[in-house]
Amino acid sequence: MRIWERKVLLFFGDLSILIVVLYLCQLALNPELDLTLFFKQNYLSSIYALTLFWTLAVTFNLYDLEYVNKTRKVLPLAFFIGIMCTSIYVVTPILSSTIPVQRVPILTFIFSFTIALIIWRVFYASIIHSNLFVKNFILLTAGNTDAQLLQKIKSSIEGKDYDHGIKILRVYTTQTDEKQAQNLTRTIERISAKKIIDGIIVLDNDQELISKSLNSVLVKILSYGIQVKTYFELYEEVKEAIPLQFAENKLYSILPISKYNQNYFYLLWHKLLNIIASIIGLSLMILLSPIIMLFNMFFNRGPLFYRQFRIGKGGEEIEITKFRSMIVEAEDNGAKMSVKGDLRITSFGNILRKTRIDELPQFWSVLKGEMSLIGPRPERKFFINQLIKSIPLYDSRHLIRPGITGWAQVKCDYGENIEDSLKKLEYDLYYIKNRSITLDIRIIFKTINTIIFYRGQ
Repeated sequence: MRIWERKVLLFFGDLSILIVVLYLCQLALNPELDLTLFFKQNYLSSIYALTLFWTLAVTFNLYDLEYVNKTRKVLPLAFFIGIMCTSIYVVTPILSSTIPVQRVPILTFIFSFTIALIIWRVFYASIIHSNLFVKNFILLTAGNTDAQLLQKIKSSIEGKDYDHGIKILRVYTTQTDEKQAQNLTRTIERISAKKIIDGIIVLDNDQELISKSLNSVLVKILSYGIQVKTYFELYEEVKEAIPLQFAENKLYSILPISKYNQNYFYLLWHKLLNIIASIIGLSLMILLSPIIMLFNMFFNRGPLFYRQFRIGKGGEEIEITKFRSMIVEAEDNGAKMSVKGDLRITSFGNILRKTRIDELPQFWSVLKGEMSLIGPRPERKFFINQLIKSIPLYDSRHLIRPGITGWAQVKCDYGENIEDSLKKLEYDLYYIKNRSITLDIRIIFKTINTIIFYRGQ
């Protein structure tokens, strides 16, 4: 099953449990109640329960496969969401008419759903995922591929404990010698015919990797129902990022440049999202400014705001405004990237950053059209000039407006070095290539999750 199919399975499993528990709680009070009558009488409250659960599950990453494939992680998460969902449901009686007012049925509902959800999720993580969803692949690579790079490729696809549901059984090196190439071709065909693998990954950064004879076999393998994917395609699918180490300088080969400005329906959604977010963000800024000013007098002495020039769409400089979170003399010794545990950040400034409150003034830039709610993080020209020397495609992130939040920001931690910046760029380019209403909504929920769990940067 594909990644989205596994998420759908989890989703319907969760919702089935919720409906069954709701029905059983009613059945215990009314033994003559049948399922049809239950839905007829309680369809609105059932929809409310499903919507409430889905909102909490998405917000708290209950469908993030890299997170919930491990029993030790899914146990506390399922318990927390089960308790929260049912507790909110029972304290909103106008919307949740399926639950009676007596204490015992309420407690029964809360704990029954929570326990059932935990059992289902543990069963999925320990039995279904590990036994049914892990696919076996073989990797075809060139003879000059560095061993360290090869190990990095394998780990990026497999993840930790096969988080992505992929296991590389064998690695085969393509040969330039015709006789050796023929032997490799026969080996691959034999393995594929026996159906002991689910797919073949081709590391195709070298255009001469696949010989004509091997190419013919790959075509035949497709007829067996076995997947043949490039490493580039698979990386993008499982990591939701662009593998830039194999892109070289060929931006046109990885990014359809015109895609992001052709979908007019999406552009309308993006415009409305920015306007609504700006109104909400600026309203919160006005409400919170007196409180922040008061705390600044004691814990963050100095100006309330700070202004700085950053690089926007097309490489143009824009001025952004944020609530100040660092000491006044933070850059007396020159510009420095903010890192995890940065001593220049004040105690109150750290709270502003973790809760993303320091970002609120930037909504003025969003309202003016210089920034968006969602997009690559705006960086300073000084750092960009340094990064472009090491990462040739780094300036491609300026194809769209920078954002207050973004795909890279919710997927990565602090960018403290070149490797971290490259990783963030992979996510930024993935967003530019694949941005959609669905991806925007995912980013919004992940941002809410970041704020709730105090993981802002």
